Amino acid sequence: MPLQIPESLKNAHDGLHAGLKRAMREDGRTGETARKIMQIMDGHMLREEKFALRPLGLLRELGRGETPADLAEAMHLAQGLKSEMAQMVGEHRQIAELLRELARDAEAAGKPDYVQLAEDLILHAQLEEDVLYPAALLVGEYAARVRKL
Repeated sequence: MPLQIPESLKNAHDGLHAGLKRAMREDGRTGETARKIMQIMDGHMLREEKFALRPLGLLRELGRGETPADLAEAMHLAQGLKSEMAQMVGEHRQIAELLRELARDAEAAGKPDYVQLAEDLILHAQLEEDVLYPAALLVGEYAARVRKL
């Protein structure tokens, strides 16, 4: 069975994605800005789920001291994350700029739910850079060391 994204992360991503899809259906600048964000986020999320989130599916087993069968796959995915990291972080910067614009547009339109969505997405991107991406890289490093033994 291929590596699976932890359910909690998958649910968080799906919820944020659904919120942005709702914002895209709005008229005016709110919807326009949300559509610009989604143009970047679609490809970004595919790479992120593949390279950064799937290796995290091994954390529970690794935390229990087990040696998962999928370590080689996690190692390769983490190598992919290393090569994609600069682009992914750059996309986070572009997305964050547009999210700040979305928050301003939504505030002006009296749509506080989308202001909150923008703030949540900015915080989530920071979580990814501070915790999730480094954790995925550590899983890959661990897998590489275990393979050398």
